[in-house]
Amino acid sequence: MNGLVLGLDIGIASVGVGILKKDTGEIVHASSRLFPAATADNNVERRSNRQARRLHRRKKHRGVRLQDLFEDYGLLTDFSKVSINLNPYKLRVHGLDNPLTNEELFISLKNMVKRRGISYLDDASEDGGVVSSEYGKAVEENRKLLAEQTPGQIQLDRFERYGQVRGDFTVVENGEKRRLINVFSTSAYRKEAERILRKQQEFNNQITDDFIDDYLTILTGKRKYYHGPGSAKSRTDYGRFKTDGSETDNIFGILIGKCTFYPDEYRASKASYTAQEFNLLNDLNNLTVPTETKKLSEEQKKIIIEYAKSAKTLGASTLLKYIAKMVEGSIDQIRGYRIDVNNKPEMHTFEAYRKMQTLETISVGDLSIEVLDELAHILTLNTDREGIEDAINTRLINSFSQEQVLELVQFRKNNSSLFSKGWHNFSLKLMRELIPELYETSEEQMTILTRLGKQKSKETSKRTKYIDEKELTEEIYNPVVAKSVRQAIKIINEATKKHGIFDNIIIEMARESNEEDAKKDHIKRQKANQDEKNAAIEKAALQYNGKKELPDSIFHGHKELSIKIRLWHQQGEKCLYTGKNIPISDLIQNQYKYEIDHILPLSLSFDDSLPNKVLVLATANQEKGQRTPFQALDSMDDAWSYREFKSYVKDSKLLGNKKKDYLLTEEDISKIEVKQKFIERNLVDTRYSSRVVLNALQDFYKTHKFDTTISVVRGQFTSQLRRKWNLEKSRDTYHHHAVDALIIAASSQLRLWEKQNNSLISYKKNQFVDSETGEIVSLSNDEYKKLVFKAPYDHFVDTLKSKNFEDSILFSYQVDSKYNRKISDATIYATRKAKLDKDKSDETYVLGKIKDIYSQPGYDTFIKIYNKDKTKFLMYHKDPQTFEKVIEEILRTYPSKELNDKNKEVSCNPFEKFRQENGPIRKFSKKGNGPEIKSLKYYDNKLGNYIDITPDDSANQVVLQSIAPWRTDVYFNHKTEKYELLGLKYADLKFEKGSGDYSISIEKYLSIKEREGVDSQAEFKFTLHKNDLILIKDNQTNEKQFFRFLSRTMPNVKHYVELKPYDKAKFDGEQPLISLFGKVAKGGQCLKGLNKSNISIFKVKTDILGKKHFIKKEGDEPKLKF
Repeated sequence: MNGLVLGLDIGIASVGVGILKKDTGEIVHASSRLFPAATADNNVERRSNRQARRLHRRKKHRGVRLQDLFEDYGLLTDFSKVSINLNPYKLRVHGLDNPLTNEELFISLKNMVKRRGISYLDDASEDGGVVSSEYGKAVEENRKLLAEQTPGQIQLDRFERYGQVRGDFTVVENGEKRRLINVFSTSAYRKEAERILRKQQEFNNQITDDFIDDYLTILTGKRKYYHGPGSAKSRTDYGRFKTDGSETDNIFGILIGKCTFYPDEYRASKASYTAQEFNLLNDLNNLTVPTETKKLSEEQKKIIIEYAKSAKTLGASTLLKYIAKMVEGSIDQIRGYRIDVNNKPEMHTFEAYRKMQTLETISVGDLSIEVLDELAHILTLNTDREGIEDAINTRLINSFSQEQVLELVQFRKNNSSLFSKGWHNFSLKLMRELIPELYETSEEQMTILTRLGKQKSKETSKRTKYIDEKELTEEIYNPVVAKSVRQAIKIINEATKKHGIFDNIIIEMARESNEEDAKKDHIKRQKANQDEKNAAIEKAALQYNGKKELPDSIFHGHKELSIKIRLWHQQGEKCLYTGKNIPISDLIQNQYKYEIDHILPLSLSFDDSLPNKVLVLATANQEKGQRTPFQALDSMDDAWSYREFKSYVKDSKLLGNKKKDYLLTEEDISKIEVKQKFIERNLVDTRYSSRVVLNALQDFYKTHKFDTTISVVRGQFTSQLRRKWNLEKSRDTYHHHAVDALIIAASSQLRLWEKQNNSLISYKKNQFVDSETGEIVSLSNDEYKKLVFKAPYDHFVDTLKSKNFEDSILFSYQVDSKYNRKISDATIYATRKAKLDKDKSDETYVLGKIKDIYSQPGYDTFIKIYNKDKTKFLMYHKDPQTFEKVIEEILRTYPSKELNDKNKEVSCNPFEKFRQENGPIRKFSKKGNGPEIKSLKYYDNKLGNYIDITPDDSANQVVLQSIAPWRTDVYFNHKTEKYELLGLKYADLKFEKGSGDYSISIEKYLSIKEREGVDSQAEFKFTLHKNDLILIKDNQTNEKQFFRFLSRTMPNVKHYVELKPYDKAKFDGEQPLISLFGKVAKGGQCLKGLNKSNISIFKVKTDILGKKHFIKKEGDEPKLKF
């Protein structure tokens, strides 16, 4: 043991680290580790883009298969002659009763193959029920229309009436808005297609039954979602056909997890008969009942099990009543059952089995336990009809008829909550071994497992001193928390390597599990606090002097008056112990008449926050003493009854839930176990992820026989210490993470910590017994508070406030060197060449598009471009007659402003006004029947950096923009004695399919090098990635400064980079830098050229604790293969 304490402040995107000497409080180390939070949102865009690509690929593949089908049956061979101007909706409707040419049939069938509907709507329509959402109502309207019409007939009707079919749009009819959506079930398209093909069979003998079957397979066929990608010929570990040659029925089965004690066995469904029996027996063995043995007998347990299985409805309270009656006692005499958050009993009650007995076609009582367990597995793993049917027919062959299977499918849908509870920690094999033991003995599961010598299968790391961070975070399913904890474990390992085994490790976990939520919650709490303060002061001022503010003079010399006023406001202007009203003038003018009391004594709660404080008459406070309101009120002379008090507190709208819980505590706080519970509640973090970390660390140190004490503390407690020690928390920089970690470390050494056994034990009001000396000590409440929160070391707080300490804090960043990230914005841009500049030079422009000129945002975009430069519109150049005689004529004729219902002028859309009167805008033609105009294209920006994805048959370039930077290679030119920078982008990397490697060819690298202006003879120094640290030194003035590197930037200007500060998220506007660089821009962005004379640039590598290693040269050549 090293005599040191390690404190860790684990946040969502940071870990603060503090190490101090246990005996003296000397600070050994302080650092902040920063990393990007593992928010699930980071994957949403990538996932949705991948989904879109798959849908597009599958749609395209169906089109190819349709062409092959027509060729195979000799219906069509030259598809280039198929017209693209025919209306497919008209052809589909026409084909229901009339002959179609082969070309027309192809167009009709291809239209349905491209958009074939949604298969799950068939399942959804069977569920019935009331649809509440607007989307649901629109889909339901479509479903009703399908009773009389085909999808094609509905679509043609909408096209002719509204000029739109696809998408989601709203129409106004008879003054009412209707939402229309082009969503139909796959089965509806199948019926329409079959009807068209059967009719065409009458006119065309080439359309055979086989052709119809083959087409319907193309139209409706899809891979089962639970089979995943791949096939027997094209194996992948992401699908059912594994690369090792194995095969699985359902890819989601691997997510079940393995049994804690039998690693080769999967966990059982919680809805299985075996799990239900096991859980109830375990609950029964935990009970203490009023009998001679205090436990239920084997026979009694069997009777209770049969009762639970046969009862039509059964809750925990009813089951406890039944048990109480059986043992001839009362529920009050039964102990050991679990309670929920509302303090109500919790017991397992065979709920799934009881509900399954309502099945009409299946006699559940006649099924074997093995079949019931398998059925529960199937119904837990599968959620839709196809999956359930497939699994039953595969795993329970000939066990159920088709009618029974369909009833089970419907039962699964109607009782999803039974099966959504997931999987037990134990396998069927283990529970079947333990069930006889649970009947025969009074032991609960863990006692039996220990007695039987069962060992957890989880292998512990073979390393003796260091923890496997992946192993530890296996049971933390939130990716944000798991990443933070992995970082913390790496820190513990590195700190152990440098300092040895710690005496204490104290951890504080993040309150939220999402970075954005954390920020929002912080702002929300600050605002709520300020709003309540303002409301209290305004109310007090209005009653005191009829104004909005109280005079400053009343606060002088009146201790805690502002808090008293806030409590007065919270409590509805009453003393909570007597129920008497508190006039505001009395509160202000009589300083000692009213006191602030801790609802639960500080020695019990360690809670000096507002939720544990009330404003009361000083006399009532003295009489209440160190008791709870429940213990004190009914015995006090001048108090209201506890019943009146309880009713008032419950009905209060201003008192928070935590304060209400404190006020209405009815437990006997003089009992040791109750004291322990309250202290633990206020000091120890008991959330799931915190318990996982605590237990895993404790197991590790215990296994390796290290006597390290591990604690996970609540953030509220360390926040109180910060306030008591007057340590202001500035979130402007990252220093506060390290400071918090040292506070956390020091909290373990407070005099009153000692495993929560107070060295000062409450004796009576204002008197305490010092357990170390036996002396009775008289202390006022304020003196006691000072003692509770007194820093454990002299000068510790002063050190934390000092500039020298702040400057000693180290920073470490997770560097992003990963090479297979998103290469660019996913949007595909069209381009055109045009001569728009004054010099009329031919330039390539990216095209922009106003998608809907009839919408208000669409018009606003149009008029903004039009007023600035109308020549930007393609129509102005390509179709000047339409632009002048149609578009501009509408602008001249129809208004862009109108009066609303309140006679206030608001914006309106001239194009929409025209459409309401005349129908859609059309291109200019002599007969006035030109094509409809709905969108307009315009020349946007000149084409800059891009990735060329132009198809072979395209006359104009098609590109991707917003190309993401990856790394920057730093060179030094000995001729000019200046640094030269080469920026690489993710798009520059090439992926090799066979090997899975990424690389940059030497030819490509050299061309980039030349383009970036790096001399061929320049010496390679090092590579920089996002969040690498660099030190820049001015060799003439010896000024130097640390920066955090972001990226090579401004591609049209050589050797420029964007830099971030070393110790905070971003620079302040116009923040001064070393003289060489001047100031930061007004917005805080720091773009600087590094191609300067007389400077030195060092790459600074840090370990996870922030220790710096300076690198002048990283290698002879940059790395080009990965």
